[in-house]
Amino acid sequence: MAGASDERARTPVSAGYARALLKHYARSDEERAALLAGLGLDATLVDRPGAEMTVETLIATLTAITSRYGEDWPLAATTVWSNPLQGALDVATRTAPTIAAALAVAADHGPTFAPFIRARLRASGRTTRIEIEPALHMEKAAWRTIALAVALNVQVRFGEVLEDGLEQATMEFPWGAPSYEERLRARFICRVKFGARAFAFDVPRALCERPSPFADPALHEKAIASLEEARQRVFGAPSIVETVRRMAEAALPHRLSEAEAARSLHCSRRTLQRRFAGASAGYRETLDGVLRDRARKMLEARSLSRDDMAAALGYTDSTSFSRACRRWFGSPPP
Repeated sequence: MAGASDERARTPVSAGYARALLKHYARSDEERAALLAGLGLDATLVDRPGAEMTVETLIATLTAITSRYGEDWPLAATTVWSNPLQGALDVATRTAPTIAAALAVAADHGPTFAPFIRARLRASGRTTRIEIEPALHMEKAAWRTIALAVALNVQVRFGEVLEDGLEQATMEFPWGAPSYEERLRARFICRVKFGARAFAFDVPRALCERPSPFADPALHEKAIASLEEARQRVFGAPSIVETVRRMAEAALPHRLSEAEAARSLHCSRRTLQRRFAGASAGYRETLDGVLRDRARKMLEARSLSRDDMAAALGYTDSTSFSRACRRWFGSPPP
């Protein structure tokens, strides 16, 4: 896994974040020089339109700012978590057909704009949540700061699509309440929970079924196409198996059919089957793997009942889920 982490650290990312931070915190030449000292970063590069830097250098910049100004600096630096820095992602999230679809977009494409994180969508009978973790090694203080900036960004984005429902959502942090807890809570409309098992944005299932107030199928399709191109530039073209796995995970508890996958990929079922054959894989086996992996994670978490786990995977009853667990793991769920 070290190799994958090293590769992620070298991933190019827009210098826009660093530029916004420098404008906010380095308002004099002396402050700018102090922040850039030791980073090996060309100050003129940061100011150039369209400039890029590596994720490793961006993390070093964030770490330096955290060391200088404290973990709570995102509470003042609104430019870090404002939506204009992530235009296509903002458009795709707003124009998704439902809140659940908007959450899936954020989980699937958020790491393209922030390659220092990984995000996954988890659905249960009660909620749908985006869980986020660091994609590479970083100091704990830096990660807590980045998590705070990400959390503020998520609230801005989903505050618009959830509207009055935002107060029912919860932002969860897997560490104790910080010294600046009061100021942090004042920034959030959604609920805030410390000491959680993961960094996550948790939305009640009833809200997830709501249509987005900005739903626009044509605009959404264009935004998703733009995001797919951006992801390929950052991470390279995904395999057909990886692509369908992501689609199937985002669709749960609905079972993504082969026909639905083909339509989403703008190809025929026969073409999709040929692409799977070329990858020495099968559609049914891939979908089964998605269900198995999600089941394993839910069983390890031990936070859901058997009925809730069955519902989260699209089973009509817990008996069917138990049979699947016997096939996958050799024994039924506890």
